[in-house]
Amino acid sequence: MALGSHAQTLQGTVADEHGERLAGVQVYLPALGRGTVADAEGRFRLTDLRADTATVVFSLLGFHRATRLVDLRQAPLRLEVVLQEKVARLEGVVVSEDAQRAQLVRAAQSVTVLTAAELDAVRGQTLGEMLETLPGVTTLSTGPTIDKPVIRGLHSERVVVLNRGIRQEGQQWGAEHAPEIDPFSPARIEVVRGAAGVAYGLGAIGGVVRLEPAPLPTTPSFGGRLTLNGFSNSQQGAGSVEVAGSPAAVPGLGVRVQASLRRAGAAQTPDYVLGNTGFHERTVAAHLGYQRGGWRFAAQASHFATDLGIYRGSHFNTFAALDAVIAAGRPPVDYAFSYEIGAPKQTIRHTLVALSGQYRLPKGTRLEVQYGGQRNARQEFDADRIGGRDPLARPAFDLILTTHTLDAKVQLQPFHLFGEDAFVVFGGSGMNQGNTSTIGYLIPNFRALTGGAFAYGTWIRGRLTVEVGARGDYRWMRAFPRAEGNRGDFERQVRQWGGGSGVVGAIWRFAPAWSLAGNVATAWRPPSVNELYSFGVHHGTAQFEIGTPGLRTERSLGLDLTLRHQSRRAALELSAFRNRLADYIYLRPDDETVVTIRGVFPQYTQAQTDAVLLGVDGFAAYTLFRTLTLRASASLVRGTDQRADQPLLAIPADRATLSASLQLPDLGPLVASEVEVGATFVRRQTRYPTRVDDTGHTVPLDYVAPPPGYRLLRLALNTDLAVGRQRLRVAFSIDNLLDTRYRDYLSRYRFFAHDTGRNIALRLMLPLGDG
Repeated sequence: MALGSHAQTLQGTVADEHGERLAGVQVYLPALGRGTVADAEGRFRLTDLRADTATVVFSLLGFHRATRLVDLRQAPLRLEVVLQEKVARLEGVVVSEDAQRAQLVRAAQSVTVLTAAELDAVRGQTLGEMLETLPGVTTLSTGPTIDKPVIRGLHSERVVVLNRGIRQEGQQWGAEHAPEIDPFSPARIEVVRGAAGVAYGLGAIGGVVRLEPAPLPTTPSFGGRLTLNGFSNSQQGAGSVEVAGSPAAVPGLGVRVQASLRRAGAAQTPDYVLGNTGFHERTVAAHLGYQRGGWRFAAQASHFATDLGIYRGSHFNTFAALDAVIAAGRPPVDYAFSYEIGAPKQTIRHTLVALSGQYRLPKGTRLEVQYGGQRNARQEFDADRIGGRDPLARPAFDLILTTHTLDAKVQLQPFHLFGEDAFVVFGGSGMNQGNTSTIGYLIPNFRALTGGAFAYGTWIRGRLTVEVGARGDYRWMRAFPRAEGNRGDFERQVRQWGGGSGVVGAIWRFAPAWSLAGNVATAWRPPSVNELYSFGVHHGTAQFEIGTPGLRTERSLGLDLTLRHQSRRAALELSAFRNRLADYIYLRPDDETVVTIRGVFPQYTQAQTDAVLLGVDGFAAYTLFRTLTLRASASLVRGTDQRADQPLLAIPADRATLSASLQLPDLGPLVASEVEVGATFVRRQTRYPTRVDDTGHTVPLDYVAPPPGYRLLRLALNTDLAVGRQRLRVAFSIDNLLDTRYRDYLSRYRFFAHDTGRNIALRLMLPLGDG
């Protein structure tokens, strides 16, 4: 239909020669002085175009420019554009110059990304288990259902988790308080290893975990995905349904809704059942976004709920029972498998709301503001009847943590500094947080206010990239602990802390396929409320914890060196690090146990020392014959208590993984098939602190020597079942293939029981609509 001089819309997509959509492509009509930028899905849209014919120019760094002549009198005007990569030759291997450079210079720190495809292979597991495949990352576990990430020997308050762009503020105190994250929600996970206090604020001493959802659709479409998982070990069933779309009636509007469910019974070791370790988890989430011109707005909300059992064999009524279980090396009771969740147990409800806005000025300066509101409700139930009362009738303690955050930043348009390109970002953040408790006072009621301001910049000169940043933060906290442990009246305690963080980093691309990155960073954190004031039985970990009100600020000074290689066939990243922590805070086992009406519990007290963590971690991958890929990764950490001249407590043991994956030829409806065999090797931790007991013997500080090392095998088969235009992704895996008996040093249950045995998993992923 001829439109004459009437307004017209031009839209379409841009991809590379392999069919991968390209984000950030500049789309420009020189004759009209109009342009736009392709979104994260490679889509672009220009409206109100008035002309007979026009030339459209498509450009992106690392790709050859493309031009198209369009007739704006014709409809519909939709272009499918393919950009050809600029290539260079290296030792006979053709490599993508732009993709290679992006990998080599992505950050001065060691950073690893788990893509959506890699996450699909481990969906349905906890966040800690999903991250454990990465070098430098292990897990601190409390039984088979509770894991929290450990990055280069540091965890909890020293690792910042960003969920949907908002800093996750759950009750991190305690080894069994895992992040409240739906494993089906992130489409991409980025792990930054090492201090990152300038960009992320207080607590980013060990590293940062960023969980990002998939980008919203912005052009008319409707799609989604249905995921179903089954696991043999705990007879877990898990599922998630996601639907997303963009209505044609409202250009620029995108909507996504998602619901997930996981339910598992008691987990099993190779020889026995871990009684009362089932869980029931539910999540619902919604995401809405709108963009028009230089404006972008987004609103997100999610509710996470879980009920999980705590292993009944971790609670004891007498000293003799505790000693007997440690000596026997296995539970005295054979539990039967059940989905029932009894006492002791936890219930957690976490609600998150996030609102964000962004405006991009015509010359490139970008303004961003984001608000986050979170409510974390936690109840923990005792194991025993007290006074004949049902332990599930009333929680042992009930905590509600409410957090409000506000972040703002300005990214200036690129400019020239000393004749070279420079980029600067500055901004600030604030947080208002409060905890209330009506039952139990392990953690006191408190109110905390935190504020900070930062600035960091990047300067690029040829093959050298320099990064510099600084930040200042302040925290005020008012708490109401009991005056004498758990006796007496409540007292008011007001504390204030302030300090700065800084970073200097550089990346040198010294050869086309190689780069060397160095980073020096300092970060700090004030002691948390549990480290200062906790006093009582922590039911999840079955220990009596005592805070220390006089704790000082913890500060780190870290050094990272990272060597990277990236080519068509090979990838390598090797990092060495040293992190000195002044006034390092840790939970120290005391040489005594505490008898309460709830039973007998080992006593732990918050303490401080000066510590040094150093080590190496990295990975390598190489592709043979286009179909066979070999991978290897390793992590080694050494921790030293400088004041006691002893090894640090609870440092991960040396570990390495090896795997080989083979792409299989298509066989009828089975396409894109791959088989993978892998092995994990963990050494016994030989560096651990000791003490002298009452008999004059030297014994481990935490009661039991580290367990022996172990080896685990894994087998996986992934394929697509193609039926017409529809594809069903099928992923089959067997973890701990040989049903090996083992105990991990960072498992809280290693004192009482083995880790879980063989686990067979089947994952089905079905795209819906346009998805």
